[in-house]
Amino acid sequence: MLMNYGNAICEREWKVEETTPPGYSRVYHVHRGEVVYRDEHRSFSLKPGCLYLFPSATPYSMRHNPSAPLVCTFLHIDIFPAVLAQPIEIPMEGHDALHHLFLSISASIQGKDEKLMHSLVNVFEQYCRDRRLLQSPAGPVSDLLIYIAEHVNESLSIADLCGRAGYNEQYFIRLFKKNVGLSPHRYIISYRLKEAIKLLGSDATISEIARLTGYGDIKAFSRAFKNNYGLSPSDFRKAYAALP
Repeated sequence: MLMNYGNAICEREWKVEETTPPGYSRVYHVHRGEVVYRDEHRSFSLKPGCLYLFPSATPYSMRHNPSAPLVCTFLHIDIFPAVLAQPIEIPMEGHDALHHLFLSISASIQGKDEKLMHSLVNVFEQYCRDRRLLQSPAGPVSDLLIYIAEHVNESLSIADLCGRAGYNEQYFIRLFKKNVGLSPHRYIISYRLKEAIKLLGSDATISEIARLTGYGDIKAFSRAFKNNYGLSPSDFRKAYAALP
């Protein structure tokens, strides 16, 4: 599902700080700029002319050189129930179909042809799945991700998830974290906040969003949201801009 998109020339202060896994994947077709990506295991510079898929299940950060700002076509895609634990780099040279697909995506953004853009993004997602760039966790873990999504507005306990998976709690938590990159508890929080960001782009009230994402009251929702994003839900909504 497409969450955000644009053709961007980033401002001097642009940066990405995902201190917890975002739950969705950023996709950049880099045109120019000097940008460094970092996570717990790696650090590298983005290359102009390459396409990047960034993790949905790993904390990471990115910064650019303000004197050589990032210029890119970007997408934010909810790849559920797939999980991406590490970045993927695809040089566009030698991938003519992919290169022309992103030229078309960029042109549809420029022309504000939203219907065409969504169709092209669906083609890109299928391209990624066909080449196994995006894979869903195997077996019961994948089923539980779907269960969490379908019951995100309800109370979700680890004991209930363990019972549904048929495992004892200690083994279940290890299995879940191995497949998803997060503990079940952290995943549920991450999923709820990702859904909240989607809803903040709609006309839903803050109290409705709190209810739809499984929080008992606005205070609990606002506290969790601010702890993760540094802004209250209402301030986030006011300050929101389509950024890479």
